[in-house]
Amino acid sequence: MTDQIQLDLVQSPDPLVLAVLAFAAATGLVLTLLGLISSLHALQQDDYSNLRFARWLWSSKGRLVHPWIALIYAVGVVAQLNLGTSSARPAELAAPLLASVAAILATVRSPRRAPRKKPLVYTGRARRLLAVSVALAAILFVAGGGFAARFVDPHLTVTSSYLPGLAILIMAPVTIHAAPFLAMAANLCLVPVQATINWSYRVRAGRKLARLGPMVIGITGSYGKTSTKYFTEALMGSRFRVLKTRASFNTILGVCRAINEELGPEHEVLIVEMGAYRRGEIRDMARLCKPHIGVLTAIGPQHLERFGSIETIERAKFELLEALPADGIAVVNNDDPRVRRLADGLTLPQVRRYGIDFSAGELDLRADSIEHGPDGLAFNLVDREGKRVTVQTRLIGLHNVSNILAAATVARAANVSLREIAGAISGLQPVPHRLETHTGADGVTIIDDAYNSNPVGAFNALDTLAEFKTGRKILVTPGMVELGGEQEVWNEKLGRKAAAICDYVILVGTRQTAPTRRGLEAEGFAPDRLLAVKNLTDGLEALRGIVRAGDVVLFENDLPDLYDEE
Repeated sequence: MTDQIQLDLVQSPDPLVLAVLAFAAATGLVLTLLGLISSLHALQQDDYSNLRFARWLWSSKGRLVHPWIALIYAVGVVAQLNLGTSSARPAELAAPLLASVAAILATVRSPRRAPRKKPLVYTGRARRLLAVSVALAAILFVAGGGFAARFVDPHLTVTSSYLPGLAILIMAPVTIHAAPFLAMAANLCLVPVQATINWSYRVRAGRKLARLGPMVIGITGSYGKTSTKYFTEALMGSRFRVLKTRASFNTILGVCRAINEELGPEHEVLIVEMGAYRRGEIRDMARLCKPHIGVLTAIGPQHLERFGSIETIERAKFELLEALPADGIAVVNNDDPRVRRLADGLTLPQVRRYGIDFSAGELDLRADSIEHGPDGLAFNLVDREGKRVTVQTRLIGLHNVSNILAAATVARAANVSLREIAGAISGLQPVPHRLETHTGADGVTIIDDAYNSNPVGAFNALDTLAEFKTGRKILVTPGMVELGGEQEVWNEKLGRKAAAICDYVILVGTRQTAPTRRGLEAEGFAPDRLLAVKNLTDGLEALRGIVRAGDVVLFENDLPDLYDEE
């Protein structure tokens, strides 16, 4: 009898039933798709690491639960259970229809997030991950719906719209809330595919490098490596045709992409920035690129959360110098005690040292008579033989002297003259988002130091802010992250230092900036000049109510969207 009823339904489907059930199912899947896209965006910002994404999910679990949607569908299930006893088909369809409409309205009217600072980029990997995520969601929706229907009626004797409607109402909130986990599952499923693609990228890049044979300069360090990369390109450009990896291309895949897409036979020098989150990554890049010159700018507590200890950071950064060939040249910052100690252990015949403090040992290139202020830097560049040249640049920040010295030492190792170097230094441009200054028509000076942050860089930025003598000084910051167990200590120190320099402070993220607030309050910073906001959008709105002509505003660090407190 049951089979005959089901056969009749297949032969004579009710258009109204099909339309309502299709609408209800589509609503659940579309809302799931929105969750999958948000999860993909977060995964992309976390370098597609399931572990780090899972940690973020746990720390921001309030964002995962959609209480109104869950409640709407729960009410729908109760209504369907009651209406299912009725023989009137429109009554049975009312619950899935109304629940779907209510879920859409709840989503549309939910509080809007602040605009994304870094939008989702639909790379090939992102598209593959989204496609597999959608497939997994559809499988879960259909399979789970079938299981729910059998659970309610093991014999599937109810043949009206009651069972499919109930199954949809049960599975819609399940798939919506499962979106982050479906994205992680898809990411895991694609590991073999991605490994194969990564291997092919690497093989192509290695072959191209071997064929073209440029001089490769590798640059690493806890901070200063990006600025050094830009400055090295400028100083080497007077004599060589140079290609540098782009700002964010400092992983093995980023380097492969730069080589495969941009390196040409016209390039004589390739400058590779080498970043790392764990040991072995810099060694991998060095094996691929085979640098002839390796630069180690500094070792400090950046990404300490990922590395675990400063000693691990030290060993990871040293991988570049270890990989240099017997005739290679190591360029090291002698002012940094850890770097200096590592350099002392090198057996390479050519170790070029730069710095400001020549009391720590003989230097191949040093700076003296340094003058710095809001208008730029001026100093003497002195080599080992005592030859000197006076250089000037509009770059601000005393720490940029060290970055310029690193680039100049590389250029000297490549036989660029001091005079050529001095000319190139005068034309150096600020690196984007690293103490980049702008003065608007309103007379407000903006110091943009928003790209990443570490304790040394943040404190240097505050020292630079202090050099401005006119107008009020305003700091906008979310503090520093990825500093492991030392994060609260460093952020409290940041607050204490800011209290001595700033007239106003806007903290972005009320929870994560609590240590910075404690540091400000400990130094007696005026409460009415301290504001805490949820995100950068709110911070800019607060700034507009404070700033006036002549003020100087420092944007110190700009965390990814993952850190927004909504």
